[in-house]
Amino acid sequence: MVENAPLLVAAGECMAEVSGPQGARHLGFGGDTLNTALLASRLLGPRRVAYMTRLGDDRYSASMMKAWADEEIDTTLVEVVPGETVGLYVIETEPGGDRSFTYWRRSAPARGLMTEGNWQQRIEAIAHAPAVYVSGITLAVLPATGRRRLIEALGKARAAGALVAVDPNYRPRLWSAEDARPWIADAYRTACLVLTSADEEEVLFGPGDPFLRLSEFGVRVGVLKGGSGVVRMMDENGISERPPLPGPPPIDTTGAGDAFNAGFLATLIAKRSESDALSAGLDLASTTIQHTGAIPPRDAMMECPH
Repeated sequence: MVENAPLLVAAGECMAEVSGPQGARHLGFGGDTLNTALLASRLLGPRRVAYMTRLGDDRYSASMMKAWADEEIDTTLVEVVPGETVGLYVIETEPGGDRSFTYWRRSAPARGLMTEGNWQQRIEAIAHAPAVYVSGITLAVLPATGRRRLIEALGKARAAGALVAVDPNYRPRLWSAEDARPWIADAYRTACLVLTSADEEEVLFGPGDPFLRLSEFGVRVGVLKGGSGVVRMMDENGISERPPLPGPPPIDTTGAGDAFNAGFLATLIAKRSESDALSAGLDLASTTIQHTGAIPPRDAMMECPH
């Protein structure tokens, strides 16, 4: 491995984000895999996490690239497409921290991640990465050919010994459960680690024991994040459960799952146990929901899990 090469490649779509109350709107950026990549980068160190996506050459895309450079994310796998711009979403936050989203993303360049531009280079980067992270949203925004190429690359990565992690992050506005099911199942077959929820598993695959199903797909570690805050995990030691961490009511639940994934992944990549990873994920999610937006201030985060 090249010295100081990225330890984790996360692939997906990042969009411009409008958040905050009426009259005090804030323009930022976000996306599930990007949120996880950024927080994992803070934990693992400069340029140890690479983000893979396609952006435009407009000022919003340039602002994203600058922010990622400031966070010391490796951007060598980001392709800039002349004449294009990124998607946009607006967050509305209700009292108690719940939120809703409105999207404008149909022509975003990230849709060509595995079919346009330097897609062969991105396939090779995934196939040879030490760890890879994708979500169901990554799959949903790609055309069928792109999905198949991505899944094949994930399979090659796992066969080569990589940590392949998948979060289904099912969004019915992007695709139906019927359409998503076979693609998510194929992604699970490539995965060592699946970070999901009981609700998502039932919507996608119906009733039954989700851990048994994940085992049948060949998944070694499965995590079920619950709306109640209780997290269950399946690993080589069996099934364990953690209650929610004590703390004040959430200010904003945006990005809580992404933060959990970042803490969990960074801890595994740092060669610590699944139990440690579970604790790190819960800690980082708990920190995130006490701040507005998906990315908490750097000084609010827990220390690196090395």
